[in-house]
Amino acid sequence: MRLYVKLAPILVISLSLLFIPGCGGGPNMVGGGGGCTSNCGGDPPPPPPAAISHLIVVLMQNHSFDNLFGTYPGATGLDPNAASYKQIDLAGNTVSPTLLTDLSPADLNHDRTSYIAAWDSGKMDKYAYTNGDLSMQYYDNTTSGLTTDNKTYGISTLWSYAQNYALADNFFASAMNNEPSNYLYMVAATIDGDHTSGSFPYYDNCSAIEQSQSGGSIAVPLTETNVGDQLSSKNVTWGWYQENFNASQDSTCKDYVPQENVFQYFTSTANGSHVQTFTMSGFKTSLGDGSLPSVVFIQGDGLHTMHPGAGNILDGVEWLDNIVQAVKSSSMWSNTAIVVLWDESGGWYDHVAPPQITNTQGLGARVPVIVISPLAKTGYISHQQMDFVSILRFIQYNWKLGEFSASDQAAREQQSGDLCDLLTAACGPPTQ
Repeated sequence: MRLYVKLAPILVISLSLLFIPGCGGGPNMVGGGGGCTSNCGGDPPPPPPAAISHLIVVLMQNHSFDNLFGTYPGATGLDPNAASYKQIDLAGNTVSPTLLTDLSPADLNHDRTSYIAAWDSGKMDKYAYTNGDLSMQYYDNTTSGLTTDNKTYGISTLWSYAQNYALADNFFASAMNNEPSNYLYMVAATIDGDHTSGSFPYYDNCSAIEQSQSGGSIAVPLTETNVGDQLSSKNVTWGWYQENFNASQDSTCKDYVPQENVFQYFTSTANGSHVQTFTMSGFKTSLGDGSLPSVVFIQGDGLHTMHPGAGNILDGVEWLDNIVQAVKSSSMWSNTAIVVLWDESGGWYDHVAPPQITNTQGLGARVPVIVISPLAKTGYISHQQMDFVSILRFIQYNWKLGEFSASDQAAREQQSGDLCDLLTAACGPPTQ
């Protein structure tokens, strides 16, 4: 801003005013300096937040927040004062949460019927009755043991990542159901109707084989736009990497679960070049030569995802740790975020009643989420409400994809919080 003072009919002198922060002059100010926009005369303004150029979503399976982080310091964890802390099991016995020592626990009921029964209209008090006494047990940072390859690991590895980076304790499953429900919300903000939940993908070579062995239905081909379509339209590289996907391609189907391969449900992305087999060696190679796509989803098999009933859960902790350490030792680490989340609570007790969203199957019980990145808040616990759609919204924001154009998908997106509270990186709602 300038003040012009008339001193004589033919003489005009420009005087610079004292300025206030945010109101600096332009480059022609007296003295030749440029204007300041904040903290004028003091320290220089902070640089803008860094951007994330690579996002890696690692999908673990079937543990609730209370089951893995129920005693984590500072988190909203197990609460002896909660009405659901003492439950009555099928035999009429009173059951409360206790420490779980079995590293290879049995699988629990985790379909929509059992989830609704345990939820009990938000009272969260029918886990013991519906899923047995085991469902009331939990792990903590003292849980440790040997993996299949005789290495010592523990739940403390997960806690250490949470302590050094960021943990969310108010992150809910998007659906009170099993897969592909939460994955469909994560990539498309829809389950395309109740009939799709728990079904097998129409386009996968293993779907008919799985159906013949275990029953169930095969979903209709989905034609909705998914986030993979959005990324491709903007020429952003992406991939869904699933262990043993090659077993689907040759129809042997060994150690491969088709309903966990979400892009196989969509006409536009099924069996495309973006859906690939994950191997640790191939992953490390892509990190080393810079060929890793900008957005990557990694789905392991049951042994590597901590899925109860699939073996030693510490094998999954080791697998996850190997992924994280590979990224940290690569040149991509400085601008990469790794989001680690569990796909559903798996029937394990969680005491926080999930908020319910009309015209959906959710929300479901809480699951743990850890963001591991130099751009994550250090030692931070986020209490902001989020769900699987929050990951979708971050991808849409970070790569300027915008929300989906379909009104029902966009409406569901707008019911979800963002990941921003976990990050120091630039973050916000989806834009184009």
